[in-house]
Amino acid sequence: MSKSSQPLKILFIASEVEGLIKTGGLADVAYALPKTLISLGHDVRIVMPAYETTKTHWESWPSTQLHLELSAFYDCEISFRAGQHDSIPTIAIEHPTFKRLGIYDDGQHGYDDNILRFSILSKAALHYAKSEQWQPDIVHGNDWQSAMAMFYLAEHFKGDDFFKDTRSVLTLHNAAYQGHAQAHWHQTVGIHERFYQQEDFEDHGQINLLKGALSFADTVSTVSPGYAAELITPEGGHGLHFKFSALPQLTGILNGCDYSQWDPEQDSHLNHHYATPTDPGKSANKANLQKELGLEESSETPLLVAICRLTDQKGIHLLIPMLWNLLQFSKCQVAILGSGDKKLADELDRLQHRYPDQVRFINGYNVGLSHRMEAGGDAFLMPSIFEPCGLNQIYSLRYGTLPLVRSTGGLKDSVTPLSAAQRNVKSATGFCFEEPTEQALLKETMRLLNVYHEKPMLWQQMQTNAMAQRFLWSKSVKHYIKMYCDTLAKPKRSHPLI
Repeated sequence: MSKSSQPLKILFIASEVEGLIKTGGLADVAYALPKTLISLGHDVRIVMPAYETTKTHWESWPSTQLHLELSAFYDCEISFRAGQHDSIPTIAIEHPTFKRLGIYDDGQHGYDDNILRFSILSKAALHYAKSEQWQPDIVHGNDWQSAMAMFYLAEHFKGDDFFKDTRSVLTLHNAAYQGHAQAHWHQTVGIHERFYQQEDFEDHGQINLLKGALSFADTVSTVSPGYAAELITPEGGHGLHFKFSALPQLTGILNGCDYSQWDPEQDSHLNHHYATPTDPGKSANKANLQKELGLEESSETPLLVAICRLTDQKGIHLLIPMLWNLLQFSKCQVAILGSGDKKLADELDRLQHRYPDQVRFINGYNVGLSHRMEAGGDAFLMPSIFEPCGLNQIYSLRYGTLPLVRSTGGLKDSVTPLSAAQRNVKSATGFCFEEPTEQALLKETMRLLNVYHEKPMLWQQMQTNAMAQRFLWSKSVKHYIKMYCDTLAKPKRSHPLI
């Protein structure tokens, strides 16, 4: 079948959506991709949990009750609330397990029944479509939280004519999180014994939702070509490289950026706007940021910034010892905004205490400050161990704040590093290191500082290159539409046990 010239019906299932609830990049995509698809005439509906913390958004939406049979061993009553989020049709699934204050955890530990909670979301989304007689062309799941929709569509609805022409797409925003659960849950959520095996859902005596879903999704994609290439390797596959490499195809589509929110020419969080690196607004934002953080106002002192979760994935365990070393001999300034691992936060506090005139660590997250750091910084440090796509390096490019990244995933797809011979002056947009070591990060940071101090014209040219980059959703969405159409043109993926 070919629907390349026709509007598509897309059932988009996500556990978080920007503007409603967010913990990471999934939320950005779950908002921007459906919105862009709708602007092109496609019929997209987002299905997500009706979290207690988002109640003010959905409590006035009309409610419809539905009896949901998850398996022969578990059924329940749910309600779906249908409304609009910024003109995007959105369905919030009500169930008592979504009334907790945490999304995935209580602040310390993941909820033991997450497999039940998000299996309910996945199957409720399919029942919603059927109850409304709205036949989706594509069921688009995202990460482990909606991975079971791939299985339910293939197995529980295998003889249902309503879904006979529907295909499934699973997008991986971070495959390190896989949705593990104790084995006893498999009957409750409807995973038959024949699928609780090593080839599908069984993983070292536990259930692995993502692993299992990879056997059933018609198409699997991820959020950058670089990450797609890494997932099929033993080093980058998060323990599932054998599953990724066995897929008929693994498509990598780089995320776009919402430039209506991230644009130094009109950013509402900035006191000074600018269009080029030489505009007075760039230096004025730096001076304002230094003043806001209580650092010496100096145009000559390089200000290095970082905004991230405090986790090993983000390379903070490399960044901290590198800074201890660097600050012994460099007069640069460092500002870090983030929260997460308490040990890493405590170490950053100690670094700030040791270098009070050079270091600021803000434990937490502040939207306005994050924008001011992007605008006021000279360089952005992003030494991730792995990074499926990454967005801050894209924001940094637009703000003329040169990113220093590790060559991994979406970072190497979006940043053009200055070559060793410095011959790519017209195209370089940042700095990059390969090996995930403190020494490699320190070496590249020193190289960055050398260019800043010794070659200001080169630095300015790189800023100009960076600010000219555009990672538009209007471009990314074309790749998604092609993927949808290619998926619809193929037979449903077969499984030997179905």
